[in-house]
Amino acid sequence: MSISPNITPGSRSRLEGTAFVAIPGVDLAEILCVQEERQVGNDNCVSFNRLKLQIPESPLRAHFVKTRVKVRQYPDGTHAIFYGPRCLGRYDKKGVLNEERKAA
Repeated sequence: MSISPNITPGSRSRLEGTAFVAIPGVDLAEILCVQEERQVGNDNCVSFNRLKLQIPESPLRAHFVKTRVKVRQYPDGTHAIFYGPRCLGRYDKKGVLNEERKAA
């Protein structure tokens, strides 16, 4: 099948489908988020955009006071705190911690 060089805007393609392809294993929300570094306060909380995000208990450390962490804000308004590659907590738009379900 040959492709005509005389394609005009608004004309329909002879080929079916779409040119956009999903990339397996890539989460676009992690790429398209706003990420900023913050220092954890004495109350084990991080301030971000007028929100106070409290870091939950973690098996990694007894506390995260004075530790540098990364806060991510996603396009849907939710937030997450990361210590290196590890996610310490995910929060809704109001800064409330999302409880993760644990397998029994």
